[in-house]
Amino acid sequence: MSQRPSQRESAIGALFAVLGQLSLGTSSTTVKRNAALPERVSDHAMVILRDGEMGEPEVSLSPLSYHWQHQVVIELFVADPDASARDARMDELLVELAALIEADRTLAGVIEYAEIGPPKFDELAPDGSSGIKACLLPVVLHYSSSGALN
Repeated sequence: MSQRPSQRESAIGALFAVLGQLSLGTSSTTVKRNAALPERVSDHAMVILRDGEMGEPEVSLSPLSYHWQHQVVIELFVADPDASARDARMDELLVELAALIEADRTLAGVIEYAEIGPPKFDELAPDGSSGIKACLLPVVLHYSSSGALN
């Protein structure tokens, strides 16, 4: 017997599908969900979607509904030996991601609204690699469900 996924899983899956549309022109972009932090990022970008925090829902009665503001985190990594090239590639990736989300904030009707938060940047230099620019991008998914777990 196949069950429908929870609204939570549907919301995260819809955002993951949007992330799968990202491209960097001639480079490939790897998109993963809840993966371990990369030990190295080769000559491409990597995106990891973290399930994040659901927080406490607002509850309305008759019919019983849970209204969520679920904050997920998108981790973006761009590797390039040249710092200015890293900055440009990260900016391109963020602009493209914003355009994809802003084009359909309901993520194909799965949620009520997707709200992008401010990015937080970091420069990483794991052993034996060129510099990596990292960005944590919070996204709040607004949706409702009929129960706390569905």
